[in-house]
Amino acid sequence: MDASQESLQLEIKMSNIIRQLVDTLEEVWSLTNFNRNELTDYAKNLIFLDTRRGIIILCWVMFLMLGSFAILYHFLGYAKIYVYSFTILSLLSLHMSISARVIRETRVLYLLGTTMLVINGVGMVLLAHQSGGFNSALFASVVLLFLVMPLVPWGFREALLIVSLVYLVFTTSTLSVEGRFDPQNLWILQFVMMGASLTTLVVISRNIIVRRNDIKTQYELELAHDRMELLSLKDPLTGAWNRRFLEQNFSDIIAGYQNKKRPIYFAIIDINDFKPINDNFGHDYGDLVLKKLVKHFVKSFVGNEHLIRMGGDEFAVLMSSDDPKRILQQAADELRVDDELFSASRERQVNLSIGVIEIPLQKEVNLDQIYRFADSVMYQAKQKKKQDPSKSNIVITPME
Repeated sequence: MDASQESLQLEIKMSNIIRQLVDTLEEVWSLTNFNRNELTDYAKNLIFLDTRRGIIILCWVMFLMLGSFAILYHFLGYAKIYVYSFTILSLLSLHMSISARVIRETRVLYLLGTTMLVINGVGMVLLAHQSGGFNSALFASVVLLFLVMPLVPWGFREALLIVSLVYLVFTTSTLSVEGRFDPQNLWILQFVMMGASLTTLVVISRNIIVRRNDIKTQYELELAHDRMELLSLKDPLTGAWNRRFLEQNFSDIIAGYQNKKRPIYFAIIDINDFKPINDNFGHDYGDLVLKKLVKHFVKSFVGNEHLIRMGGDEFAVLMSSDDPKRILQQAADELRVDDELFSASRERQVNLSIGVIEIPLQKEVNLDQIYRFADSVMYQAKQKKKQDPSKSNIVITPME
């Protein structure tokens, strides 16, 4: 292999490494930005709750940790400035934990957490200036300040900003006054902060990747559950809602109609002579009739209707409309002249018997009650087919 080929392979490897780094950075840059808008919206809701929980935990950890330092320094005989400073910072953390409970935006929670960490950093720097140097207690406090950051589900951009701010607070304030601190301690401080910063960013990055994968998995699981739930409420043959859907949602649908103060109707639909249709033309044709019925009724709906297959060839419609007969008649007429059904059985057209009841707006009703009443009205419509079997019949009556 000559030098040019080796150079080309090296460039390809470097390009792949850079691309992987860029992809990784894009993935961890934000916890909530995904390629799918619905997944992004889902993630934002989850991250808001996680962030609030994380900020509260962070504040309580800082409260307990700083309060413990204040008590420890008191018993160890440190200067009172240490006890006072850590007591104030501890109480500030407690106050911010209370504030986090009333915040409603993730960005504001991030700002609150950032402010608390920076203020703690500033307080430790001022304490170092006041006492004239960094002792072991302050070094430990600085390290812990970095190590508690992963308690909050930051995105990488927020974590990088906070780490940079805390680092700059310590670096600029300690170097701004020449000769105030021992150079050896400053070098140790730089080493400690760099190590703690890198460790914190690595841990947060790993947490981001794990959390994003968890969000995707949880979203897909909930989506699959919703799909299964939806399938359990639909008739597999026709796609109409099934009886279970009606039983579960009847009260809510009625309440929604009543709130809009619009007329409410419940209809029972029965296919005339469906058994002879099945016997003479086969079950495949019977299934086609059921599918076509659903297709034409759904097509005629205007948005305030629910079509339910109650079982066999019986359907129900729960609707809110100013002209229910027009909607039902239009669907029934289109079913009668459906080209596909007519070509499959030229000597028979599909006719319906439909019983419709009007439900009083202020009346409290249950499903069994209106079903029995609508079923009796449907049988009145069925009696009319003897007079003219060549058309569908619709009977509408107010509920008693």
